[in-house]
Parts: sequence; C-alpha cells; structure tokens
Amino acid sequence: MRRYELAGRRDIRLTGDAPVPEPGPLEVLVRVRACTVCNRSDLAYYHYYGLREHCAQGCFGHEIAGLVEAVGPGVTRVAPGQRVFVRTPLSTGYAEFALAREVSVGALPEEVPFEQGAILQLLPLAVHATRGVRLGDRVAVVGQGPVGLMALRMAALRGASHLTAVDLDPWRLERSALLGADATHRVDGSREQLLGVGAQFDVAIDAVGTPGTLNACVELVRQNGLVVLLGTHHIDTHVTVDLVTWERKGLRVHSSAEPLDTARAEALAVAERLARTRELYLPVLLTHTYALDDLPKAMEQMSASRALYPDGEPAPYDGPPRETLKVAIVP
Repeated sequence: MRRYELAGRRDIRLTGDAPVPEPGPLEVLVRVRACTVCNRSDLAYYHYYGLREHCAQGCFGHEIAGLVEAVGPGVTRVAPGQRVFVRTPLSTGYAEFALAREVSVGALPEEVPFEQGAILQLLPLAVHATRGVRLGDRVAVVGQGPVGLMALRMAALRGASHLTAVDLDPWRLERSALLGADATHRVDGSREQLLGVGAQFDVAIDAVGTPGTLNACVELVRQNGLVVLLGTHHIDTHVTVDLVTWERKGLRVHSSAEPLDTARAEALAVAERLARTRELYLPVLLTHTYALDDLPKAMEQMSASRALYPDGEPAPYDGPPRETLKVAIVP
C-alpha cells in the first residue's frame, strides 16, 4: 500500500509498497478515505522531530475516517464495510490503510462525508475539555483553531449562558460567530490585550497551548473558577505559573486528556451521538482537501503558523495560516 512516514525533522517520505497491517485481538483495520492534518500534534511532530522527545512517540496522521476493512478476534462493535472515524490510531492515517484499537473507533453516519468525518477525532477532546461547564456558565475560549471552535460548540451545547471567543485572526473569529460565540475579541497575543477580554468568567479554556495563553486564562476566571488545558504544549513543554495567584483564587484545573479506556469510550459515545445531528458545523471547519501525494504541500500550507514557534521568540508569522482550519488528505 501507499503510506507516508515521518522519517526526520521536516522529512516525510512516501512508500509505495508498505505492508498492510493485520488486525490483532480487539483491533480494527480501516481503509482510509480521509485523514485530516492535526494543527498542533502533526505539525509539532513534523517541525520538532529529534528536538522534542515526545515528537517521535506520537502517531503522525491520527485523524481518520474510512471503512472497516477487517477486524481482529474479539471485536464486536464494528464490522467490515462499516463507515467509521478513528480517535488515536495505532498506525498513520496518511496511508491507504490504518490500524486502530476497537475502543478508538466510532460509527460515522452516512450523511457525513469522510473528509468532514475525520474531524470528529477532535470531538472527544472537546467533550472532555468542557466536562466542567455547567448550565448558565460564562465561558471564554482562547484560541479559535479547529479544537477551540469544537470546544466552543460543546460549551454551547452544555448550556453556557455566554460564550466569548478570543483569537489573533479576524477570519477565524467570523467562524466563531457561526458556531455560537456571543462575543469575539481579536488580540495580538500580548498580555495586556488578553486581559482586556474581561474577567469573572466561570470557565476559561486555553485552546492554544502557550505559557501566555494559559496564564491569561488564570486571570480571566473568577474566584474558584475553572481553567482548562486543551491546547497541547508541544512547543513550550515547560510552563511557569504563579502558584500564589492560583492559591489566592482557589482555582480548579483539568485537561482534555483521556487517561482511561472508560473515559475514551464515554467520549466516543457522545461523539457518535452528536455526529448524527447538525450541531457540530463540520462543513465550516473543513477548508481544504489534498490528495495523498500532495501531503507535503498541505504541510507547507499549515506550517505558516505563529503557534509553531516558542512563546516570546521571533517568528516569521504573526498568526495562523491564512483562511485555513482543517485540511483533509484523501488517499
């Protein structure tokens, strides 16, 4: 089969005769119909392979939708021919086939195109990130990339009374309004502008993953408020926080991680249910589609991003890629 592999820093290689994986116990082989580029993990792995230890450990190309090709012993939830999306596969989705654990595979409705269905990989993250949002909460989401927009949508579905979206890019903030934001704030990334968004939010979600955005969320929430770490700190892996402020405000904190298979299965069930509705606005999130052979072009387009450079260091870009959210790769 044809498959791209991350071989080194900014080095991806296409193989034409890679072996097709064989599913073992409780594993599923998926014929990939689309794999979207992860705006944080895939790009961080691509640019920091060999410079950050974890960038050689994650799965490059993990947002997949396709058809079940075969199942291993013990699989009961899906069957060959079924349309599915995959959350955290065992092998890359930049290929004609990918392997996944059964617990990571969700049913994809017929009415959802594969290119949009691959985006559903983000939904369990947004489900976990917003699990502390209560009916009537005032919520701020800092960062309006795909995962931030998904979290915004989930917070709305959980009954937030007011949603504030924050980003560097006015085009992305227009998307935020489509997905339910009551207020949008364009900032330049400086602490002063971030704090000018307001205060006394019940929940502040950091959907960027930089020291600056995390510490801004600490300032944005009220006493005993909730700070959520949704953005992945792949670039700035060590973040300094003022623990006196955290203690004085009595803040709560959680991440979007799925530490147990039970939590993974629960979030996947929610994702399956929501996928059958029109509540996720997936067409808004998908902005580009490339053939598998053109993955290098897609990576080049997505790499025009300020988020790929450490906080506070000079960068050739002042924001995200222009008018770009999710990019789908189609074998």
